[in-house]
Amino acid sequence: MQTKNATSLDADAIAKRLLGTLGEAAVLRIARSTRLTKRMRDVTPLPLLVACISALGASTANWIADILRAFNAFTRKAVQYKPFHNQLRKAAFPEFMRLVVQAALNNLTMPVLRGLPTSKLAMFRDIRIHDGTSFAVNDSLRRIWPGRFSKVSPAAVELHVTMSALEDNPIQILLAPDKESEHNFAPDPAELAGVLMLEDRGYQSRERFLAIQQANGYFITRGTKSIRPTIRKAYDVNGHRSRRLRHLEGKRLSWEILPRETVDLDIEWSCHGGSVYKGRLVAIYRPGKRNKKSFVYLHTNLGRETFSVDDVGKIYRLRWQIELLFKEWKSLTNLHRFDTSIPAIAEGLIWGSVLTATLKRIVTHAAEQFLGVELSTQRAAASAKHFLDEILRSILRGSLRVLRRALDDAFVYLHANGRRAHPDRDRNTGRYSSGLCPIASS
Repeated sequence: MQTKNATSLDADAIAKRLLGTLGEAAVLRIARSTRLTKRMRDVTPLPLLVACISALGASTANWIADILRAFNAFTRKAVQYKPFHNQLRKAAFPEFMRLVVQAALNNLTMPVLRGLPTSKLAMFRDIRIHDGTSFAVNDSLRRIWPGRFSKVSPAAVELHVTMSALEDNPIQILLAPDKESEHNFAPDPAELAGVLMLEDRGYQSRERFLAIQQANGYFITRGTKSIRPTIRKAYDVNGHRSRRLRHLEGKRLSWEILPRETVDLDIEWSCHGGSVYKGRLVAIYRPGKRNKKSFVYLHTNLGRETFSVDDVGKIYRLRWQIELLFKEWKSLTNLHRFDTSIPAIAEGLIWGSVLTATLKRIVTHAAEQFLGVELSTQRAAASAKHFLDEILRSILRGSLRVLRRALDDAFVYLHANGRRAHPDRDRNTGRYSSGLCPIASS
């Protein structure tokens, strides 16, 4: 699922866009295009969607019956379990939910961070983070979604996510069996011109580094300790080519030959097919247990003259934002193993959890810009039950005026209960220390 960037939203525009994206006409259009809905019956698309968001985002949902109870509460109906279950088990249900997620990310996300005018990060079109998160599903689904650890989790899925650090939301989400290699789902280097990519060690590939360079993209990728490129030049932590490090030049990299200090290296690494990757590797020294040597390897093509060792380390710490996103999905939007052997229901509820988390962040970001204060998406997501249902009822009613009032109430609540605990600390050691700043307070 690929999305595109949206323009900034003000407080009135978010209400209009919410109705334009999640209102009855838009949702019915998606339901008809996927053939989830052919004739309007008791379980109609918008109330079904609203019930999924409410149950997955504002309470602990372990059973489909939890979603049914939410549906009946919103619609004031008494739909029984079987017709409700029959609607969710349709093959079109997961595609319907996926397309709604895509529409929300396309139409409702907004930039919330930017590089300071004096920051080195202002040179990038975007800063993107890519990683995956996996979790078990019902064991009976092992043939559709085989897991990597067949004895512990015979059936498991992985969500491969590319996140924009500037929008604080995903821009691409792909669902696949956990057993498939994560390399197959990494962003295409041809699409990364002017973009800085942050990736974990699972995406270390000299061929990929070379392809990103050739596409005029940038990267910081964590490396593994088993690599053996050739060291061509060795610099100290200040970027000086020190004499005492000259003995490293011409040797194969290994932690044994590195001194007990952080070093900045130019390396050459032969690729498959005869090409050679020439790049930069920052080896950050970390004393290990019992005073053993330990290093964090960071591959990058950021120029040493502009980005120091300290800069590279601080920027790479932005990768932690995607781990916080995954934690939010799993802890606060019920992204877990539902007790169902029906693949359509399992996949549809996965997309429902992602949609719920996305909507929470969209409301939080809108509140942040409207109020001009810095809000915590984690705090907002944890307390969403106090404002989310009223927004969903307003969307269900289709009234712009009522929705605007619900958003105003949500903004007031978030102003009092969702503010970041330590904004000054964030600037010194957190995500703003790399040179980013929130648009809301800039």
